[in-house]
This record gives sequence, C-alpha cells and structure tokens, in this order.
Amino acid sequence: MFELCPLLQHQLKLRRSRVEQGRARIAAAQADIKERADEKKAATSDKITEWKSKRELSKLQGRADKAERYAAAASAVAVAALDEAEEASLEAWLARQDANSAQAK
Repeated sequence: MFELCPLLQHQLKLRRSRVEQGRARIAAAQADIKERADEKKAATSDKITEWKSKRELSKLQGRADKAERYAAAASAVAVAALDEAEEASLEAWLARQDANSAQAK
C-alpha cells in the first residue's frame, strides 16, 4: 500500500500540470460559450426560418460555424472539468492516507 502513494503523487503532479496548461484554453472556450449564448438569444427561430426561405447561405453557414465552435468549446470545458475532478480525487485520497498514517502512529 505504501508503494502506491509515490505513484499517486506522481499522477497528481502530472494532473496538476495538465490542468495548469489547459487554463488559458478553457478561458477562451468559456468566452466562446458566452458569445454563443448571446448569439442564440439574437437568432430567433423566426429569423432562422427567414434565412432558410431567402436562402441566405452566408448567415446559415455562419450560424452553423458558430454552433460547431460552441460544441468544441463545451467539450473542452467538460474535459477540463474531468481533469480537475481527477486532480481533486487524487488530492483527497492522499490527504486521507496522511490522516490515516498519522492516526496509526
């Protein structure tokens, strides 16, 4: 069991590094998500129906491009959340091991 702690500490160090590296990407992704939410409010279903009937391809393609960027940004945020959850789990396990070790002495 004690051999497991150094391995987990190493995994925690790797996870922390990955979380830190992803912070800038996540900030950009969150900005994209906010932008998309604002655009969704502006692009009503009536407007979209009008674009379709008038075959306003540039507007429809722009809407599709933005929706794809939103999906990519939401996925990036979700992956970052999983990384942070894994980091938190490793920290919790190691903290519990420290507490148990101190109690056993």
